[in-house]
Parts: sequence; C-alpha cells; structure tokens
Amino acid sequence: MSLVEEIRRVLIENPDILVDVLVSRPEIVYKALAKLVPWQNLATKQDVGELRKEVEVTKEELKRDIRQISVKLDALGARWGVLGEDAFREGVRELLREVGYKVERWLYYDADGHVYGYPSEVELDIVIKDGVVIAVEITSSLKRGDLYIVKRKTELYTKASGRLVNAVLIITPYINDKNPNYVKVMAERIGIKLVTPEEAAEKPL
Repeated sequence: MSLVEEIRRVLIENPDILVDVLVSRPEIVYKALAKLVPWQNLATKQDVGELRKEVEVTKEELKRDIRQISVKLDALGARWGVLGEDAFREGVRELLREVGYKVERWLYYDADGHVYGYPSEVELDIVIKDGVVIAVEITSSLKRGDLYIVKRKTELYTKASGRLVNAVLIITPYINDKNPNYVKVMAERIGIKLVTPEEAAEKPL
C-alpha cells in the first residue's frame, strides 16, 4: 500500500482528524472548492458585505419613497371626496410612478374563492423598482376586515404568478374604524404596511 493510500485510509477511519484540520485551516476548503467551481462564482466576505449594503440601501429607499407618497397623499386625500374611486386610485398610481415605480394592474379570476369565499375577479396593483416587488392595495377608505382580504389577494398573486412579493402596502387617506391605531397594529402583525397622510407627521420609519 502506498503512502497516499495509507493516509487516505487513516483519514476515512478517523474523520475527527480531518475535522480538526479543517477547523484550524479553513482555507483548505476554499482552495478545494476553487478547483471545482470557477473562482468568480465563489462569494467572498467582501461580496457578502456588499450584498448586505445593497439590501440596507433598498430598505432605506423604500422608507423614503413611502414617506414621499404619504406627503403627496395628504393633498390627494383632501380632494378624493370630489373624485370617483377609480380616479383616486389612478391618482395614487401616478404618485407611485413619480417616485420611480413601474405600476402593473393585476386582474385575476379567483375560481376557487380564495379571497372572498366565492368565485370572483380580483384586482391588485403590483409595483416594481430595482427588482423589488410590492403588492399595493389602493382604497379611499380602509376597514379592519380589508386587511385580511389584501393578505389573501397577495397570497393568490404569489401562487398564480410565482413571483416573490417583498412587501405589502395599503395606501389610503382614511381608516374607517373607531380605533384606527388598532387597525395599524393588526396590519403590522400580518405583515402589511399602511401608508396614510399621517405617516409624514409620525416619527421616522
């Protein structure tokens, strides 16, 4: 038996030795991977750090955009009473376009009744910016029961389109509830961000 074969046999029979070596010399693993995978496909610590920075920038941009929409929504909300519901929605869509989002109106026939409990046509606005996909419900007045409807719409969209939704927003000038703060808490618990005119006056996101 050659020396190489003997070393291989010892390592196979005593894997703890190999573990000790890899713990003390982790670069061995990286060198081995480099032989199997092109070096440019291996993520370095710097790559991971840059990716983390990009994610943080994306979050900050989204917060800034929400604040900007909230400020403009205040003015639009003051006029929505003299506008139709459709006109209000189109006004908000225009606000989204102004801050750099591509707006898609998603229409889908929910044959299984996932959203309302019976077959119906479902509508949801999908906005996209820099690869970030956001489901948006635009309504001139929000009731607490609407939160779960929007959640089910988003679930249906994800299932039907195969797209991952990064965030869910409800944009409205008015929360029609005796306890608006409770509605905000409910929304947060189920992963929905409410965008209202008051958003601009509240503490930073």
